[in-house]
Amino acid sequence: METHQLAASVLAAFGGAENLTKIRYCASRIRVELRDAGRLDRPGIEDLNGVKALLEVDTPRLTTEYQLVVGPGNARPLYQALVALTGEK
Repeated sequence: METHQLAASVLAAFGGAENLTKIRYCASRIRVELRDAGRLDRPGIEDLNGVKALLEVDTPRLTTEYQLVVGPGNARPLYQALVALTGEK
């Protein structure tokens, strides 16, 4: 799946741009925090070609961070495509 298509599918599965409160990336993962976790389509994300796993991690701020594992070299382009779709900087 092409990066921009994957980004659009990921964004929809996370409940849309308005449901994201924070988005970051590291070497192999996209890290997001959501306004409403009930809007998360976990099966939809896990079924996407290019997504290896979706992890839930509690943060020190007592929030949940969702880590989308996409593998080395794939996180930055996907992050950039998500930022382009959401308008985040």
